[in-house]
Amino acid sequence: MSRGLERGASYLSGRCRWGLPLLVAGCAVLGACRENLRIGDHVLVDYDGRRCPGYIIDKKRDTRFRIHFDFEGYDWEDDVTTEQVLGRLEDPTAECSLPARVRASLGLAETPKSPDRSSPYRVGDRVRVRWRGSVYPASVKAVLAPDKVVVHYQGHEDAWDETIHIDRIETARR
Repeated sequence: MSRGLERGASYLSGRCRWGLPLLVAGCAVLGACRENLRIGDHVLVDYDGRRCPGYIIDKKRDTRFRIHFDFEGYDWEDDVTTEQVLGRLEDPTAECSLPARVRASLGLAETPKSPDRSSPYRVGDRVRVRWRGSVYPASVKAVLAPDKVVVHYQGHEDAWDETIHIDRIETARR
């Protein structure tokens, strides 16, 4: 068995010196050496010029994945090429800000509703919040920034509480 290995090594070193470098170069060009990604993997994606975390929810074909993103509390799914996937994520990273084309697709204003630096919402305010195409009654649990609040959905467990951008609030405070 070791003689076969020796012969193979001598073949590569003697007769076909360029075999291994050519194999490595061809592998890199064709993408065959690329990290093997699967559904459920958390990945970092070059999305509209930003490095955004997401996870793979579907493999469309060998060169395309369907990725789920969480942009500032908005769920978003889009198809990306394998070249846009920068690699697998081991540790959680900060969420990505809402890209302009996603903001436009969701029908959100380009600027926050509150031009001054104080929030229009207070703890305890009852509001109606958009979530996946529906509107739900909620109350403000905390004000984190002029444009971010934590809401509790009425009739649901605290596990459903979430931090949202005030663009998702449908009604003025009551």
